[in-house]
Amino acid sequence: MIEAIQVPLVIGMVGLLMVMRVPVGISLLLAGALGFAFIRGPVITMDTIGGRLFDIGSGYALSAVPLFLLMGHVAAKAGITQDIYVAARAWFGHLKGSVVFATTVAAVAFAACSGSTTSSTAVFGRVAIPEMLSLKINRKLAAGCVATVGTLAGMIPPSINLIVYGIIARESIPKLLIAGIIPGLLTAVAYLVMIYIRVSRNPELAPALPKASIEERLGSLKGVWSFLTLGAIVIGGIYAGIITPTEAGAIGAVGSFLIALVRNRLNFGVLKEVFLDTAQTTSVIFIILVGALIFSSYLAVSGVSGAVSAYIIGLDMSMMGIVIMYVLLLLVLGCMVDPVSVMFLTVPIFVPPLIALGAHPIWLAIVVVKTLEIGLITPPVGLNAFVLKGVAPTFSLKEIFGGIWWFLQVEVITLILLLMIPAIATFLPDLAYAK
Repeated sequence: MIEAIQVPLVIGMVGLLMVMRVPVGISLLLAGALGFAFIRGPVITMDTIGGRLFDIGSGYALSAVPLFLLMGHVAAKAGITQDIYVAARAWFGHLKGSVVFATTVAAVAFAACSGSTTSSTAVFGRVAIPEMLSLKINRKLAAGCVATVGTLAGMIPPSINLIVYGIIARESIPKLLIAGIIPGLLTAVAYLVMIYIRVSRNPELAPALPKASIEERLGSLKGVWSFLTLGAIVIGGIYAGIITPTEAGAIGAVGSFLIALVRNRLNFGVLKEVFLDTAQTTSVIFIILVGALIFSSYLAVSGVSGAVSAYIIGLDMSMMGIVIMYVLLLLVLGCMVDPVSVMFLTVPIFVPPLIALGAHPIWLAIVVVKTLEIGLITPPVGLNAFVLKGVAPTFSLKEIFGGIWWFLQVEVITLILLLMIPAIATFLPDLAYAK
């Protein structure tokens, strides 16, 4: 039975701790453990926390997370990201949109090497922003592009968010990763169309570069073909069902090291940074996982989860109407809290009743992850905006959010298309796993 007073107090405690700048994972852990202890007692609470820590530490599916992160960090630290950007500039810099166009294309390629949205934003903030400023690209357009294209890594495999969703919802992770390909590419194409139209109407936003010669274009591929081939093998292996996501992560991590080693991009300093960055990012994600698991366990034992699920099923609304309500909730939460925490808090409550009402589980997963990626660039918080601010402090938040506005409109249009045409998300999984 839901405690009428206790539940609001525990939820309010989470909000208070976050306002006090306590990390999200710790806030959820402390509030969830306290609420759980009130209901089940301290002994069972400690046993539950220990069990959750063991589950996360020993989970086979979760081991794909640090492996894919390692693959992406090698690409960034070994200079491979710079190579991808240079190649994209050589091939697309002469088009309307200039290096903004090239940055978007490079972000698609890098997304196939890294599943972290914030990492992708930070990398391109360091690589692309100085180049854009030196070429007199409109500051708002430059900031909006870099802050937004990082979200492509949250949808294009290997997406950490899709892996975590699969673990929470007990859905096939390979199917989810495959399902993210078309929505991710569709979003990128929509960005490119918007950039092209805007620059066509106002060429001063992004002056075009001189067209590179065919020799320069082909020469630029020398730095990226091996890594992009590795990314294609990893994604293709998952699509064909030859390897699991965890095995794909292992192949990607080892392959990235070998490629960087052969190209003399590795030294002790780079190795130290790569492993430290991977360990730090993994630790943050896993702390959030533990905190969110404890808090969601509290919601379950307090009766909140069951009550909300029953309420959803009993609503006199269509399935699509409830999905839209869920999307609006995710937009609000997603602009303030990281996607992993939001998924752990809402997916166990909303997804089972929506599937029971007829929602396609793979389509619903893509809608959830897409919405949370939009939350990362939505004011007033928008985590990606602050990540960019951290690596490019010369930009004001007003400039960043002003630039994001155009890309945000594209994201909303893409989300609407996903809601209206579920086949965008389900076509490839259905094709790959057709009997």
